[in-house]
Amino acid sequence: MQKDYLIECLRKQGFRITKQRKILIDIILNECCGCCKEVYILAAKKDPGIGIATVYRTVDALEKIGALKRGTAYQLCDHKNRVCQCCLVELEDSSTVKLDCNSMEKVIKSGMQNSGLSNGKKVVGITWMQADDHL
Repeated sequence: MQKDYLIECLRKQGFRITKQRKILIDIILNECCGCCKEVYILAAKKDPGIGIATVYRTVDALEKIGALKRGTAYQLCDHKNRVCQCCLVELEDSSTVKLDCNSMEKVIKSGMQNSGLSNGKKVVGITWMQADDHL
């Protein structure tokens, strides 16, 4: 689903299109996020003025227009519904590492600490999710 199409759908339903809402749409389109908090963490890196309430309102708006559904991860609705697994690893400093299907098995088998992907930081959580692969 294209950003411009989502923006147009939101406008038609009476939603305001702000700079912050555009940032959130970009993140939802391009990242593998399992919850509003993950969207917020990524958004705050781009614009520290974005609040968690803005994230929830945007996610709710996208759900209302039928463009987004909640599950184990946010997925953009697509008629073909092809899904690819990915993994988002959260590090102790709140940074994240996104693993695609190919690297996920390798990293888990060898361990995040030994692979160097955690940059010497302790792994504090791994979020399993599915993301639409034709965004």
